[in-house]
Amino acid sequence: MSDWETKQSEFTKNILAGDEEAAIALARNSLGEGTTPVEFFENCISPALQDIGKRFETLDIFLPEMVTAADTVEKVNSEVINPAVAEANTGESMSLGKVLLATVQGDLHDIGKNMVALMLKVNGFEVVDLGTNVAPADIVARAEQENVDIIGMSALLTTCLPYMKDVCDFLEGKGIRQNYPVIIGGAATHPEIAEEMGANAHGGSAAEGVEKCKMLLGKL
Repeated sequence: MSDWETKQSEFTKNILAGDEEAAIALARNSLGEGTTPVEFFENCISPALQDIGKRFETLDIFLPEMVTAADTVEKVNSEVINPAVAEANTGESMSLGKVLLATVQGDLHDIGKNMVALMLKVNGFEVVDLGTNVAPADIVARAEQENVDIIGMSALLTTCLPYMKDVCDFLEGKGIRQNYPVIIGGAATHPEIAEEMGANAHGGSAAEGVEKCKMLLGKL
């Protein structure tokens, strides 16, 4: 077993148990050894969450463990990863672009969106996170106010998909659709749905979402 596999296994055990102290210590120790925030995220946090997601799908674990793991990861992010990213980016005036993220109206799920937000940040994007249950009109208004480069929307519930189309329709109605590439993701979405909603791209994972944002802005 490689060093990263060992760390991922230990991190997975910690976050499933909700052991914030152990998870934070593992992250801090890794960064103290010279690992970058991006490396830790991509080699430990992301694989651990993917593993937990698969366990949830196969009913090896249930919603309480899923929520505990997500909450613990959020604590690691806020205590260790985000500060390290901010420190690494100090003095850098250029970013790859500004991305607005929101879970659409009627949907309160934010685990996936939060992971995308972190993944974007560690890859050099600015992120405007509107949170959950955000109305289409508010998404469009904030996109204009913040002068963002991309609008990203998430939905876990299929009943909320029409609100994604509403955003694209509102942009069209205002004559500014061409100014805002739209990417969607979440359990309720797939590439065909993205096309139906009028989006420019679909991200099936946090990593893919970042790659698609780079592609939309011609940064690949």
